[in-house]
Formats: sequence, structure tokens, C-alpha cells
Amino acid sequence: MACVPGVALLATRLATPGANPPEADVFRRTVVPVGGRPGSIVVADVNRDGNPDIVVANTEDGTVSVLLGDGRLRFSAAPGSPFPCGEAPNDIAVADMNGDGIPDLVIANTGTPYLTILLGDGRGWFAPSPHSPFATQSHPHVHGVAAADFLGNGRPAVLTDSWQDDEILMIPSDGSGNLILPGTALHTGKRPYQRVRSADFNGDGKPDAVTTDLGQNAVTILLGDGNGSLTETPGSPFSAGAAPWSLAIGDINGDGIPDLAILPYEPDVRAPAQVGVTVLLGDGRGAFAKMRGSPFSLAGCRGPDRVAVGDVNGDGVADIAVTCGLNHRVMLFLGEKEGRFHTAGLDVQTGWAGIAVAGLLGDGRRQIIVSNGALDDDPKHQPGTITIFSMK
Repeated sequence: MACVPGVALLATRLATPGANPPEADVFRRTVVPVGGRPGSIVVADVNRDGNPDIVVANTEDGTVSVLLGDGRLRFSAAPGSPFPCGEAPNDIAVADMNGDGIPDLVIANTGTPYLTILLGDGRGWFAPSPHSPFATQSHPHVHGVAAADFLGNGRPAVLTDSWQDDEILMIPSDGSGNLILPGTALHTGKRPYQRVRSADFNGDGKPDAVTTDLGQNAVTILLGDGNGSLTETPGSPFSAGAAPWSLAIGDINGDGIPDLAILPYEPDVRAPAQVGVTVLLGDGRGAFAKMRGSPFSLAGCRGPDRVAVGDVNGDGVADIAVTCGLNHRVMLFLGEKEGRFHTAGLDVQTGWAGIAVAGLLGDGRRQIIVSNGALDDDPKHQPGTITIFSMK
């Protein structure tokens, strides 16, 4: 595939899928210890020093590691980290749950109906909110979590999935760090498994929601009115490739409108040719359509798991990064100004892990953060780490 200048040079130093990539000439690796079987990753300034910090869910340990950054790619564990957060933390949302202006964490404890809320002290320390954990009415258990002011009362409400009922749950908060149960059940697509996310998809300044509907090969877009109502946008659900289950939100085509990058659940995909990244472009009114050429092949990526969007090579065009849960690889789709992608790969221990793309240096470029999980046949209780890939 042809590449624009600059991307062509990068592609010669990265491997195509299936090769051993000599990416040392392009990326600097920073490895930071965390807990057992690290998974989901979020980036936020939790200690309010102006530098991005990293929060990692340690699935095996039932903890979150909080890594404080100095703005120079040096990260150290916050005092007291890792912090207990309940069984099998699978997803993390960041929101100010008690109105003190400090980021807090909402964590989905998969395999259970519980959501855990950890309140931050503004210095990197986290402790459970007064009544955490919170037993939701999710059936059979929670997977994903999102938080935003869906009610228009200045307090975050939390969304989580109840896929057995083809619903998501909207649960208000009381402004003191607690959830007001049971919340409201909202119908969405068939089997909204694994991910629920929020963004403003129609540009009205009010948070909306999206679910990956594994049972109908689609995503459902729910538009918020700012008063607690989420209503399907015209045309929803939108076709999203085979067995969609993981997604990321980002401006992929550079028009200032949120788009979606969606991964399939490979065991439910019948034909290998259907295993690809489906990109849906938003129109700014809440509707989505497939990007030309989508889905983009994930050949060489076994067990696509998590996806993130951001400009990792500094060319002003969004890129897509995918973790490959079964063959220790991150697959990159490097965006080109013509609206195409060039694929490349990074070899790094991933397993069923997490990924984020975020600016950690403040220079306009974004870094790839990968949690180094374990494959199913690897020994348990091995030390967990994350790897940060930063272009030189």
C-alpha cells in the first residue's frame, strides 16, 4: 500500500504483521511495574500537577495501580498504590463523583454485579466512597462503565451494561460519592456486551452513549437530552461488522466529529476475512456510516482485544492501535491524509490486556500505553508491567 512521505519512512522501520519489528529505531520503550494481570488503562491528571498520570486495572489482584507522571515519561507509583478495588476490575471511568473538583474512579467488577467507586484526594491517593461497592441490577454481571452528566444536574450518572436483558443501566449519583440504586434500565441493541461509551455525537453539548451489540453485528447510538433521557438516533443501530465487542471513540477523519473504531469478538466470527477493524464515521448529527475500505484487515492479529485512537507519529492524522490477545502484538493502522491506513506491528507482551493512546509529554505527539498481560497458558502471579511506546 502506498504511503505518504514520513509514514513511508516509519513503515520501513516497523514490521508488517507476522514479522519481528525492529521498532527500536522509531519507538522508545518505557516499562513500569504494576499489579497482577494488568488490563484496562485510563490517563488523567489525578494529582492536579498538570502532568498526565496513568491508572491501570490489575485484573488478577483486584487492585488499581496509580502511576504519577512528571511530564517526561517518568512514572512512579502513588503512595499507597496499588489500591484495592474489588474482584476482577474490567473497565474504568474517570469522573468527579463527590463534587470536590478531584478526579475519582468508577470501576466495573466483571463477573459480579458490582461497581466500585474510589475517591481521589488530589495527590494520587484513592479510597472507597462511603457505600462502595454498589450492587447493580445488571444481568448477568457488569463489563463496561461510562460516566457523564446525563441528568443535567451537575452530577455524573453512571452507565453500565446489562446485556442479558439487551439493556444498559443509568445510575444517578448523590454528589457525595455514592450511587442511587437501582437506576433506570434503557433498551439498546441485542447483547450489548463488554463496552458502553459516552461522547457528544450530535454536537448539542449533551452526553450521548454508544453500545457494541454483539448479537446483531451493530452499534446502537443513544442521544441524550440532558434530562436523563437517552433515545436512539434515526438509523440506529448501525452495521458495525461481525460480532462487535470493543470500541474506541476518536476523530479518525479529522473533521472534528467523533468517529468509532470497532473490533470483533473473534470466536464469534465465522469467516476469517470478517476479522477487521470497522471504522464508522460520524456525521455530527448522531448518524454513522462505514469508512471507505472498512473493515480493515486484522490478519496477523490473533485475538483482537482492545483498541485506541490517536496520532502516534505526529503527522496530524489519527492512527488506530489494537492489542492482539493471543500472539503478543500491537497492530498499528497508521493514518494517511488520503483517508487510507498503512499497517505495521509492534511485538510486546499483551495477552488479554488494555491499551490507551494519550499525550504524556505535552509536545503534541501521543504515546501508546499497553498493559502487559498474560496469555492463558502463561504462569499466574508473574509481575505485571505496562509498556509506553514513544516515538523518538
